[in-house]
Amino acid sequence: MSALELVRTAVLNVLQAADIPAAAAYSDDWAAAYEAPVLTVGVGGGGSLRVGFHDYLGEWYDEKTASYQERYGKELDVSLLLDAYAPRAVGAAGCDTLLDQVQNVLTASPPAGLRMGDMEWGEVDFDRKADLFRRRATLHCSAAFVATLQEETGLLLDFKLKGELRH
Repeated sequence: MSALELVRTAVLNVLQAADIPAAAAYSDDWAAAYEAPVLTVGVGGGGSLRVGFHDYLGEWYDEKTASYQERYGKELDVSLLLDAYAPRAVGAAGCDTLLDQVQNVLTASPPAGLRMGDMEWGEVDFDRKADLFRRRATLHCSAAFVATLQEETGLLLDFKLKGELRH
């Protein structure tokens, strides 16, 4: 999974755990299943000032291999596209209520490894194909990633969002 997908998945998991109806953006015919406001989460873009894993984080002891592993870090700035949709019966205000809930949840319980930035709201429009009102918000955040250096090959392995549980 790409770094941007890891960020999107982490945000989706937090929102869904808080009972916010959220789905990954760009899936086909998703809107037909909802009679209440729903949020889609897509990736607007991302960038890093430096390429690669330049930040040495130190060593950690791996009990499985009974050896020390070197860790490196990387930060990525990410823009997520949050599209709040609401059916005609609820009206455009349903989009605003949903985005307020999303902002409150992400402020109170940000995903591990993410630092929340600002959230910009666009204007409401009507998506004729989905037959729903839509308001797009852009959430800016920073994501911290870690990787482990494999001694034998010199490759960086175990690419994870910092704070994500190890499996």
